[in-house]
Amino acid sequence: MSSAAVDVVAMDGLGVIGTVGFFVPAALLIALVVGAVVRDRRLHAREERSAQDPSAQDPSAQHLAANDPRPAGATEGPRAD
Repeated sequence: MSSAAVDVVAMDGLGVIGTVGFFVPAALLIALVVGAVVRDRRLHAREERSAQDPSAQDPSAQHLAANDPRPAGATEGPRAD
């Protein structure tokens, strides 16, 4: 076996390691940025919805509102204190 063949194999292996060592971290960084942008947009949309609908702020309020027998928009009557 000649030493030139060994050098070519070694250089091919280093080339693969160098390529993987560059593109894998780059792909992870891109995925991290995309995930952060998507999360930020979701949080912003949730804040916008809660600003428009005060009952959306508390998830238990939606459950209570769904079980409320009073019609929507009804208020309690006068108290007999």
